[in-house]
Amino acid sequence: MAHPPDHLLVRRQAKAAAALSQGPLVGQQAPPAPLSRAPLRLPALIGGEEIETAETLPVEAPADGRRLAEMAACGPVEVDLAVRAAARALEEWRHTAPLERAAAIAAYATLLDSAADHIAELVHLEVGKPMSEAAAEVARAVEVVHHFAAEAARRWNEHLPGPTIATGSYVRPDPIGVVAAITPWNFPVALVVWKLAPALAAGCTIVVKPAQEAPIAAWTLCDIARRALPSGVVNVLTGEGPPIGEALCTHPDVAKVAFTGSRRVAEIVAGWASPRLKAISLELGGHGALVVLDDADLELAVDVAIVQGYVNAGQACYAVNRVLVPPALEGPFLARFRERMEAVELGPLVTERGLRRHEDLLADARAAGARVEGGETLGGRHVRPALVTGAGPGVRLVDEEPFTPIVAVMSVPDLDAAIAEANRPDYGLVDYVVGRDMRRALETAARLQSGTVAINGWRVVVPHAPYAGWRGSGVGAELGRPGLEAFCRWQHLRLLA
Repeated sequence: MAHPPDHLLVRRQAKAAAALSQGPLVGQQAPPAPLSRAPLRLPALIGGEEIETAETLPVEAPADGRRLAEMAACGPVEVDLAVRAAARALEEWRHTAPLERAAAIAAYATLLDSAADHIAELVHLEVGKPMSEAAAEVARAVEVVHHFAAEAARRWNEHLPGPTIATGSYVRPDPIGVVAAITPWNFPVALVVWKLAPALAAGCTIVVKPAQEAPIAAWTLCDIARRALPSGVVNVLTGEGPPIGEALCTHPDVAKVAFTGSRRVAEIVAGWASPRLKAISLELGGHGALVVLDDADLELAVDVAIVQGYVNAGQACYAVNRVLVPPALEGPFLARFRERMEAVELGPLVTERGLRRHEDLLADARAAGARVEGGETLGGRHVRPALVTGAGPGVRLVDEEPFTPIVAVMSVPDLDAAIAEANRPDYGLVDYVVGRDMRRALETAARLQSGTVAINGWRVVVPHAPYAGWRGSGVGAELGRPGLEAFCRWQHLRLLA
């Protein structure tokens, strides 16, 4: 997603500074001071209050194991308190006039503008991604909040006229209710905001459950929300996933569960929520294919493969995992790719489980006769980026989402074979196409079974367009108009006389 023009950034920074100079908007505290070397305490945020728990859990930096924070170890008791607080706040928030609600969300976005550098530092520390990637994640996430502040002001009822001016049909959106947002660690800011911002714009209240591995930035987002929004509109619970997740998904006052994570966990979440007829949206994994057409600009194709293959150390659901290249272009592509790969610097893998998976996938590829270049463990959870050639179906890393910095380059005889391979695994989140003939590139993209296809570039997410998982990559959509309507229910007012 492109960054906003410089003059807009300057304007927003000036507004943020002015807002902060005027003090808290609703009598709450300012954004936190920069993270010190001493561990922070992260209490639950429930109904605008900080709630301590008897037990806490540590948050450690993946880069060096340093303890960054002690977070509240919430359980079913705190879940019930948070959901009830959100339910109480819902009655006022859902009836707030759209323009007034939009102004409150815009004020929140302005405060996030002013805290963006601090939040990026938190992401860098708790996830380990380079500061440039952390800053980009935060900047684009704040753009999402600005976008949905504007969308909140555009909530219109539709009138379908009858035979007289007093008859016909009114169709109106209504907030679906209290939302439980369960988010992962790989994009701890963006994947909270993608749920938070449209939910607020629709008039919902929310309980956020960030990942146990990386809760600090998400907690900070919710803490800043206390300055701009009424108490109880945004709540956050930290701690272990399963007990909190089950209590949220089964709570009678939760109307919708919005989840991002693995398919395995999504099936558990759906098993909790679906029998209770709760609305569900699931954004799951991907296995991105880059289809290189025979007229492609190879420098651009390599750029897409490098940037998206190794983004966030491969820990991204929209990563390029397979590059499908015509035989005549394979040699030139690989030569350029190897040169670029040598200059890639990665942050650490966030979990020990991820490190073991990286090693297991490469071992499986070698055992199947594929060639592995790079990928070595450098100490701790740091690894070199890996390139795999000669792998095909039946090799785990081309069948399963790697979620580590591994790119497989596969030679395909023709375009039909490339499309068949791109669509073969049961994923459908993001694919990529590079080719000079735009008509042919568009026709190729339309044949890919993916919710998003990026053509001749690598930035895939914009606030105004839906980000949807097809097939095994999810249910529903985030962002865009569909992402807003996912937090609405619809009412038809039929006027007959």
